[in-house]
Amino acid sequence: MQELRAISFTERELMTAIVEFTGRLNRPLPVGTVKDPIIVEGPPIIVQLPIEDDYGKMHEASFAEMEVAAALVNYCMARKIRLPAKAEKVLQVISGAATLVIWLGEQEVVVAKRKSTVRTR
Repeated sequence: MQELRAISFTERELMTAIVEFTGRLNRPLPVGTVKDPIIVEGPPIIVQLPIEDDYGKMHEASFAEMEVAAALVNYCMARKIRLPAKAEKVLQVISGAATLVIWLGEQEVVVAKRKSTVRTR
């Protein structure tokens, strides 16, 4: 049996995740106001981040599918959203939203035996 979990992100959460992730990687973004991200459905999925500078000129930073998935995992970890370490994490677009799909492989059910304790007086 396999288990599937999916976490959808709003445009604002996606933008925040990418900006925080680029900061961690010391990957500079153009200076300016970050606009709503544009998701280009693939394959591969690409997220474009339009940035408007102080003079009204538009710049664009593009991020590959794996970078965005890593940014979303980092976003979840920073907010203490628990993700299974050994699961496969894939970026998909579901209903126009960036969605982190988490596949949990075959799970073994381990039954822990409890010692029965008898209290005597």
